[in-house]
Amino acid sequence: MKQRYFTIILLLLAAVVQTAAQALTDRYNRQNPVVMVCHWDNPPYEFLNDNGEPAGINVDIVKAVMKELDLPCQFVMKEWSVTKNTFDSGNADLILTDARAYQKANFVSSDNVLAYRRVQADSVAEIHFIGRDRQLIEQIDDQYARLKQQGKLTIIQDHWLHPERVEPESTPIEPYIAGGILLLAAIIGMFIWITRRHMLRATRRIADLNEMMSKALHMGNYDVMVYDIAKDRLTNQYGNILPKEGLTLEEYTQRIHPDQREEFIRKSKNMNEGRERHFELNKRWNSGTEKHPRYLHFQGHAILELDDNGRPAYVINAVNDVTQDMRIYQAARDISCKYDAILSDPFVAMSFYDNKGTLIDHNEAMNNLLHGIDSSLFKEIFKPEEHKDLRVTRHLYYPEYGIDKYVECHIQPLYNAKGEIANYLMTTNGLAAAI
Repeated sequence: MKQRYFTIILLLLAAVVQTAAQALTDRYNRQNPVVMVCHWDNPPYEFLNDNGEPAGINVDIVKAVMKELDLPCQFVMKEWSVTKNTFDSGNADLILTDARAYQKANFVSSDNVLAYRRVQADSVAEIHFIGRDRQLIEQIDDQYARLKQQGKLTIIQDHWLHPERVEPESTPIEPYIAGGILLLAAIIGMFIWITRRHMLRATRRIADLNEMMSKALHMGNYDVMVYDIAKDRLTNQYGNILPKEGLTLEEYTQRIHPDQREEFIRKSKNMNEGRERHFELNKRWNSGTEKHPRYLHFQGHAILELDDNGRPAYVINAVNDVTQDMRIYQAARDISCKYDAILSDPFVAMSFYDNKGTLIDHNEAMNNLLHGIDSSLFKEIFKPEEHKDLRVTRHLYYPEYGIDKYVECHIQPLYNAKGEIANYLMTTNGLAAAI
């Protein structure tokens, strides 16, 4: 029972990591990889090698981080001014540069410093990951810190900066094996000592662990089900997904969505026969009837527990009902698609501002209208205290840019749930689009 509590807690931690990674892999895949722009000639940090392929310390570090995140990455390496314009225009997801240049609200900078680069004799720039996707930057930060703690980043840096430190492949491994055996023996001895010391408090520890597990399950909205292989009975350990009497594996399987049923049958068979010890659960399960189905979306993990003889005995399932989260996520994606469609309209020049009139975003049509001039030139016409649409005609006269035209602007306030002005939308044709 004590082992089962530890197993369930490990499953909960794995489920949290899986949820964060799931969201990233939904956005970035082989068809839509993470696009990283770099300077093409900045050795040894980033450059194109003799074969025209991305190389350098930073390139190898990015590859290592993306491999841990299981995200495909595409490197676009050009002259620096072109690289910067590519990122600024939104055609790239990440750039490596001085964070001081991107301290605006719509940019996110990594906490970790990738490198330090001297700008002037008395000025050093800190090179960070810069992007617009906060979750992506946070996950990069986390994996970067893990790789650094594991010493993998030091190996990459030594490969480029200190090749003499890199051990040749023919280095004898016997001393390392002997050291590993001694270390393992020390760990085993320490574990035996700790186990003996805590045996006298086993009952209290199990009670505390049970209470901690219950709180964790309650806070995370998790359900735990245990399948007894010998009795062919799946019952609730925590939660009430299943009937009180439980279900057979066949009865439970029939409630899984037909599109996912075959895969579940195959994985369950491998686990019940001891060929697999773990698999991820991501399935739709019918909590209603066959005639009136009501599918819930489960995410979590299943892990095999062996008996004292090493034979498969139980399968522990820790799942999280993310049905509502999936609906919210789909609604957010729909809104995002509508926003992208509106902003990419080539016939309507538009821009978005915060409630103080500061520019947040604008589309290509607005950029073409102003010939590259910052559209925050319109900021002075905003009146945040007014809760009404505003129509103005502006004379854009900037002879230094070759601009001499009249533009009719329509500014519409957008409200949040409290009735407060959250943003302003400005268009040049007098039609305010709504999301």
